Amino acid sequence: MNKISIIFAASASLLLASCGQGDVLYADKAVVNLSPVEGNPSAGYMDLHGGRLDVELVAVTSDDVLRMEMHETVEKDGMTSMNKIKSIPVPAGKTVKLEPGGKHLMIWGVGEGSINRRLLTMTLIYSNNDRIQINAVVKKAGEAAPADE
Repeated sequence: MNKISIIFAASASLLLASCGQGDVLYADKAVVNLSPVEGNPSAGYMDLHGGRLDVELVAVTSDDVLRMEMHETVEKDGMTSMNKIKSIPVPAGKTVKLEPGGKHLMIWGVGEGSINRRLLTMTLIYSNNDRIQINAVVKKAGEAAPADE
């Protein structure tokens, strides 16, 4: 009986050791750069970290904005434009960066409450129906990024 307990404990330890951060779908380093021009959209950036399965980010919502869309900056024939996109692939175990010049969020009408708190709560919705809530640091034009970024 004692040998079975030892084997079970060793097996459980191996299983737990194999469950690293790469097994968890999450997002971090979220920031919203407010537009310096009233009425123009602000931009949102973050890192998306894939879990055990390939998924797609299919929507991002917030109760404290008028509208939020996923966009991608594309260069064609020497011209740069932004295109609205329906989803962002997040491969298993990989990191996808939403950043200037690439995939990002366009955000219209960030609420005064979020601006004053300097945090915007967003919900990320994935193709597997996972929903992850994240707080993005809200920065006014010209402000430096927080020290932990």
